[in-house]
Amino acid sequence: MLDGIEALIALEKYGTVSEAAVRLRLSQSAVSKRIQALQTELKVKLIEPDGRRVRLTQDGYQFLSKARPLIIELKNLTLNSDKSNLSHFALGLSDSIAGSFGPYVVSETLKTLKTLELDFHVHRSLMLLENISLGKYQLGICTFDENRKDLYSAHLIDEPLVLLNSEFRNRPNKNLPLITIEENSATWKNVGSVLKKDYAHLFSNNVLFVESFMAVYQMTKVGLGNGLIPLGLTKEFHLKKEAYKKLKVTRTISLVTRKTVAQLDFFEPFYKELKHNIEVYFEN
Repeated sequence: MLDGIEALIALEKYGTVSEAAVRLRLSQSAVSKRIQALQTELKVKLIEPDGRRVRLTQDGYQFLSKARPLIIELKNLTLNSDKSNLSHFALGLSDSIAGSFGPYVVSETLKTLKTLELDFHVHRSLMLLENISLGKYQLGICTFDENRKDLYSAHLIDEPLVLLNSEFRNRPNKNLPLITIEENSATWKNVGSVLKKDYAHLFSNNVLFVESFMAVYQMTKVGLGNGLIPLGLTKEFHLKKEAYKKLKVTRTISLVTRKTVAQLDFFEPFYKELKHNIEVYFEN
C-alpha cells in the first residue's frame, strides 16, 4: 500500500504518469500498476483522465488527506534514526510574513543550524494551516487559530499593527477611508474585534477590505486611504517613523507544526533560534 500511496502523491503533484514515473525513478508501467493495486485494495477509483493529464477523484483526495500525514510520520521515524542528524523539512510562510521579516529571520536561523534543510512555500495563513494539517508541510510561520486542536503552536512574537498615513505623510488624512486586510483573513480574525473596540474612530469613514497587506501598502502609498499593516512591512520598506503610528494591537505569530514533528530533536533548537532572530529583528 505504501508504494501505491507514494505513486498517488506523485500523480497529484505532477499530473501525468510520465512525470510521476520520472520523479519516482520508475517506469510508467510500474506507476500505473501501483495505482491499480491501490485502487483494487481500497475498492475505489482514485484517479481519472483530465485531458492529457490525470487528476485525483473525490475519493482519491479524501484518501490522500488521511494517508499523507501517516507517510510524513513514517518519514519522521527515519529522521529520528538518522545518525547524521541531517533534517529536511517543508516550511510554509504566510504571504505577509514572506513579504517582510520571514525570509531574513529564517536565513539567519539556517546559518546557525547548518544541518537543517528547508523547502519554502508561501500561502495565506488559513491555507498554510490546512497544508500542515494534511502533512504537506511540516512547519509553518503564520497567525495561528487557537481554536485548532489538531496542530501544535509555539509562540514567536506579538507583532504590532501600525496605522500608515496616506501618501506616507506625517499625519493621517481623516477624510479618506481605512484600507485593511479582508475580514476572513487569519490576521483580521485575530485582531478585528479589538481594533473596532479600541480604535473605533478609525472606522468612522468607509473601510476598504483587500486581500493582502502589500495591496494595503501600495494603495496607501498613492493616497487612496490610510492603511493598517503589520510593523514588519514598515521595517522592510524603511519607512520614516513619522509616516505611521504604532497601535496597541498585535497579531500573534507562531511556529506551527504537528505534534509528532514537535517531538523531533531538531524542533526545539530551531524554535529557539528562530524566536531569538525575530526578537533581534524587531529590536533594531
